[in-house]
Amino acid sequence: MPDLDLLRALAPPVEPAAPEIVRRAKRRTVKRRRRRPVLLTAPIAAALLFAFLVTQDRQPFAEAAVQAAQASPRLLVREWKVTRVDEWQAETGEMTFARDGRTLELQWGEERTVKDGMERVGTATAAGRRATIIRYTDAPNDYTAIWGTINARETGVDLAEFKRTVEAIHRVGAEEWLRALPPSAVTPRAQDDTIAAMLKDIPIPPGFRAPAGSDATRDRYQLGAAVAGAVVCGWIGRWLAGDPKAAAALASSRDWPLLQRMDAEGGYPEVVWQYADAVNGKSAVPGGKLGLTVDGAYKDALGC
Repeated sequence: MPDLDLLRALAPPVEPAAPEIVRRAKRRTVKRRRRRPVLLTAPIAAALLFAFLVTQDRQPFAEAAVQAAQASPRLLVREWKVTRVDEWQAETGEMTFARDGRTLELQWGEERTVKDGMERVGTATAAGRRATIIRYTDAPNDYTAIWGTINARETGVDLAEFKRTVEAIHRVGAEEWLRALPPSAVTPRAQDDTIAAMLKDIPIPPGFRAPAGSDATRDRYQLGAAVAGAVVCGWIGRWLAGDPKAAAALASSRDWPLLQRMDAEGGYPEVVWQYADAVNGKSAVPGGKLGLTVDGAYKDALGC
């Protein structure tokens, strides 16, 4: 039996007592004879301390999340940190890993093939499987490793460095994989509450329906873009219909807490503000040689 399993068997995690039991225990005062302290040998004390720390580090996960993780590839990259997970469910998903200013994008769920404009440049072993490494012929430092329905991509590195990264990809258990996910991962059962919090202090257009939570774990930024986009698209629709309140509501978007938080992470808020300015006559919508009109472009640009 491995040492870790042995320690867990010796000192298994104890479920906390029910509140009523704790209250009864606090009310009871039982006099006990003083006993001489039990002296522990150093090895036993160290083992019990380690077992205690192991049990304290246990993190409970919803059964549905564990089951979904078990059905997923559950891949991590040694010495890399998970910074994003999005659209994750049992059979599909995507993740971003980061290390020393580099990023690796990992996706699973759709089988990739080598097409025109791509060339095979090598192989590597990823999570115990042989992966084909390709690159686009017009992008010499843009590499993708493909094995089955999984692919990993990194740009700005040479082939030898990319191979080493691919070979650092390994499979882990469900709970270890779940513990590696970043706080920005919003699970399905947390999405309704998260969406409600995102909508706080934002003017809502008449007839607005908030985006529904999904069965996939979402990245908080992407979920925020969906929520903000639904509000903005609703107000632009009202503006096009002649609602006099719509322009002011869109102008206030620069003060929306949701977009202010997102602005530090990506460019979606800037797109929203460009359309808000265009509605208020401050600028044209950027795009194309002649610019774009609000009514002709906002749905695609904002993801309506």
